[in-house]
Amino acid sequence: MSTLPWNARLYIFLLTALAVGAVLVCVSAIGNDLTLWIVVLLIGVAIAVLDVFPIPIYGEHIEMTISTSVKFAAMLLYPPPVLILATFLGTALGEVPVKHRVWFKKLFNIAELTVSATAVVLIYSIFHQPQADYLDSLQNVLALALSGGTDFAVNSILVSLAISLAARLPFRYVWSRNYRQIIWHDLSMIPLGTFLAVLWRFNPLSVLLAVLPLLIVRQSYKIANQLQRQTHDALRALVRVIDERDHHTHDHSELVSRYAQAIAEALDLPQEEIEVITPAALLHDLGKVGMADDILFKPRLLNPNERKSAQQHAEIGAMLLSKFPLFEKGAHLVRHHHERYDGKGYPDGLHGAAIPLGARIISVADAYQAMTEDRPYRRALSKDEALMQLVEGSGSQFDPHIVRTFAQILNNGGGKAQPPA
Repeated sequence: MSTLPWNARLYIFLLTALAVGAVLVCVSAIGNDLTLWIVVLLIGVAIAVLDVFPIPIYGEHIEMTISTSVKFAAMLLYPPPVLILATFLGTALGEVPVKHRVWFKKLFNIAELTVSATAVVLIYSIFHQPQADYLDSLQNVLALALSGGTDFAVNSILVSLAISLAARLPFRYVWSRNYRQIIWHDLSMIPLGTFLAVLWRFNPLSVLLAVLPLLIVRQSYKIANQLQRQTHDALRALVRVIDERDHHTHDHSELVSRYAQAIAEALDLPQEEIEVITPAALLHDLGKVGMADDILFKPRLLNPNERKSAQQHAEIGAMLLSKFPLFEKGAHLVRHHHERYDGKGYPDGLHGAAIPLGARIISVADAYQAMTEDRPYRRALSKDEALMQLVEGSGSQFDPHIVRTFAQILNNGGGKAQPPA
């Protein structure tokens, strides 16, 4: 835990104190009611079993489970302390077998979910009508919806704040990156939880009918996340194939991506933009996947017809990436990474600020890396020679501000990031 910033440590301890306080109040409220303690144990075990098999969100810091549906059913069926204690017990039991997770992350998960459950049950207790069944009045339906919204809001805020403090990232970026895509998953737990409560009220054994639907829901989210991972891995594999086709440009795309990230960070761009620019730079030459060998490996400069054919790689790469929602934003940058600042580039002849900023960054990173590696028609330039070429092209081929920023990075005289070794 010594690696955590002091404010992140303080945050975890404060959240833990709130969770402990809530648990102590609930223990006192249940007292010697053996029946409720048995219910707490059974629901806690159900939560733990579901939490042992989470679905990691690809590229993110969080995981999804379907245990929230069980928690909503408990909220509808039993007094508030049952849900809070069952969440605390179930999360604690679920965290025990996770050996790869450090202790303070386990502590945070237990505390955060207990506090979230407390907030949810308080909201429902305040707004629902005790004299009516949970679906017998509009007020109770609205109270259920409000408690679901509270669960998502509190949980996402508490987790995003922890990641923001620990990783020193903007809160808004962390929340958007981690939770925007799972809003509907979390909200879908409300009807599932209600369904479980209805089945339990009808006949406890009928809850077994919900096992298959719950497993199907879990599997659908797992498949969706696997598809995202496989899409990303497949595109990276294509980039590797392109780089390895020509030993002169081996690792070219990876290095361009690292330079582009360094420039974006030095420009103080929002983290959201950096997360678009970096993979777009990695995939900027994706359109070369179908380029003929006699053009790609030609030992002399291309003639006009060959050059026109080669230039299509920017459009082809953008078209390919636009088919994948995961890379849709980066496709725009890939299309325009060969535009020139003076408007004489391709494919659309954009100039100046009309060229997307990310594309201007990739253009500088790509040009520098290309000049410092051997090509069939010339030897690599030295770093100083390549930088001089960038400066000479400043204002015509390249954005002058980006060239100055990159020069500062290379000379270690400015910027926040160091260039790749």
